Amino acid sequence: MSARPVAAALVALAALALAALAPRPRLDNSVTSWFPERDPSLQAYRGFQERFGADEVVVLELEGGGIEGLLRRLIGISDALSEAPGVERVLSASEVYPTEVSVLSDPELGGIRSLSTCGWVFDGPLNQDLKLFELDAPGGPRATVYALLAPARPGERAALSELLQGLRREAEADGRRLRVAGQPLVNLELDRASLEVEQLAMPLLVAVCALTLVWTLRSLRLALVLLAPVGLGVFASEGLLGLWGGTTNLVVGIAKPLVFVLLLACGFHVVVASVDRRRAGLAPGPAAWGAARAKASACLLALFTTAVGFGSLAVSDVAPIRTLGLATVGGLALGAPLLLVLLPQALAWVGGPPPAHPDRVGPACARLAAWAEARWVPLLVASALAIGVGAWAATGLQVQPHAIEYFAPDHPLRRDHRALQQEGVALAQVDAVVSGPESLIGEAASLERLDAWAREVETLPGVHAVVGLPLLYREAGYRSARLDRMPADFLLPEVFERSEDSMAPFCADAGRTLRFSVSLDTLGPDALDALEADMQQRFTALAPEELELTVTGSYPLLLHTQTSLLTTLRESLILTAVLMQLVLVVALRSLRLGLAALIPNALPVAAIFAVMRGAGISVDVGTSMTAAIALGIAVDDTLHFLHTWRGHGTLATAGSTGRAIGFTSLVIGLGFLAICTSSFVPTRLFGLLCAVAMGAALVGDLVVLPAMLRALGCRVPESVAVAPAPVEVAVAAG
Repeated sequence: MSARPVAAALVALAALALAALAPRPRLDNSVTSWFPERDPSLQAYRGFQERFGADEVVVLELEGGGIEGLLRRLIGISDALSEAPGVERVLSASEVYPTEVSVLSDPELGGIRSLSTCGWVFDGPLNQDLKLFELDAPGGPRATVYALLAPARPGERAALSELLQGLRREAEADGRRLRVAGQPLVNLELDRASLEVEQLAMPLLVAVCALTLVWTLRSLRLALVLLAPVGLGVFASEGLLGLWGGTTNLVVGIAKPLVFVLLLACGFHVVVASVDRRRAGLAPGPAAWGAARAKASACLLALFTTAVGFGSLAVSDVAPIRTLGLATVGGLALGAPLLLVLLPQALAWVGGPPPAHPDRVGPACARLAAWAEARWVPLLVASALAIGVGAWAATGLQVQPHAIEYFAPDHPLRRDHRALQQEGVALAQVDAVVSGPESLIGEAASLERLDAWAREVETLPGVHAVVGLPLLYREAGYRSARLDRMPADFLLPEVFERSEDSMAPFCADAGRTLRFSVSLDTLGPDALDALEADMQQRFTALAPEELELTVTGSYPLLLHTQTSLLTTLRESLILTAVLMQLVLVVALRSLRLGLAALIPNALPVAAIFAVMRGAGISVDVGTSMTAAIALGIAVDDTLHFLHTWRGHGTLATAGSTGRAIGFTSLVIGLGFLAICTSSFVPTRLFGLLCAVAMGAALVGDLVVLPAMLRALGCRVPESVAVAPAPVEVAVAAG
């Protein structure tokens, strides 16, 4: 028995084992998943969580109808949330003022007529800051509920989301409106969007690519033969990630379509070369294995070069981007034997009659290359200007500061978020942790100074309220004397003991550490940095010298993640470009050829930046990696072109390899355009920008690259220029 079928069977079995038997990567879109364990910000947040629990908050706003009915609905919402899994604490008027709310909601006890006797409690400092119950809101009486959540898995958050939807429907049935917003719900929607990439966008990409393959190859059989090893490589790479113990999220999920298109591009060159040999009269076996031998060097070099480029992402400080780089390298490594062993054997097994249709695309590509060579001066000037525009555009890219913008404008979560934001409801939170050597629970002087600091923080732009032990003491003082001030110092221990359930979440370490929760608007990264600096400056001026302040929370971490995307975009792109270019020069053994590839490879990257700047597209989890992906695809096709060019010149190469590049760009470009139908904004923009990159890469390889070769005076070595052209070149050029 021949060794080739045995080798192909072993490769297929190994890939199938990884694809079918390896564990699937765990989904994790949490804020902390973006940081390495050594990151100081993450360490501070971990310490905060150990002391005080979670800081994630869901905000509910109930309004409409009479006061009595609204408060009865509020009691039901608070009770339902208190019993919901994953909810640590509920802060609402019915929880803070249970007696007064019970009286006001019960017509038999006086209902709204009791406002004159018990309504004064709502004028206290706590309700003034948090607006738990507003009688004189613009739209009528309004109640706000804050649900503090414990860390939870997506399944538990999904159950909470279903509960909230049920509460919304019940409120609407009563003629009231319930709006819901909060970062935990955004994280849940991000998990769902990650699943959408895998369950909808990826199948759509594959389906459109498959249909386009059938059209370009004019053979369903050949399309399926190519897709089988490519698909095995994608699923095997996911299994490899699962064995490694890696997690997946919105960024890591890009690895699957990325590996798919890169393997498809290389495999397409092998299939086209085999088809050309079949057209020349060779039998299926010799045609397939001859094509594999002819394309092996170019495919291996292309896969290796791209793997080196994406492997550079492994040095990123952003954990998902690091995982993306490693997952892509693993997929490309698995793809090499699948494309050069399993694919040719499958082509040999499938056989079939030779193609009867003549090749018209190859000669057209050759004529296009000849046209580009003749007009190399204006083409290179235009290319240089385009790259300059792209470089200028890159300097003005903006970061998307909040993940709520990832959803369509009509998405219920985004709609509620915007409405609450316009009404001035605080939807974000940072936590200030104050620590000292001694217990602060009964230190009246220190608490007074901390209260003065908190009141000054409340005057800063974007800040709504600062909830901490001093505010709770003032609320207790108001309840007893109707005066907004803290009780006498000798009463503080007694007040704390009497209200320990409500005060304990704001102190830890036997009272040596206090928590101040700062409610604020959804600020941008620069505004939040300025706020933190201002808080620290005022703390230094007002607080006792022995106390220290640390600002932390999931929201600052989230903004840090968003801003790091832009930094990662620039750093990873530069590192990837440099490494790919160096490997390209070494692989081609020519500095001149490496320089010839420079502008064609930069063109798709410049096109992406120009489109982003022109269309006002911000950097987010979908767009942050498109430039590196465009570079990887461009280098792959450029290397195939130059590898063939070294032996056969520009026109013959454009007629054979250029034809495969054109078909590949069409197949993958249409596949990326298909996922633009996604309702999730990052996925839609990812598809659009990658399609733009494919078009620019095609122009770069078939138009700009021949012009660059002519401009640099690159010539085919005489030792190989007289060698007979390979079958596919001879046929394509004939």
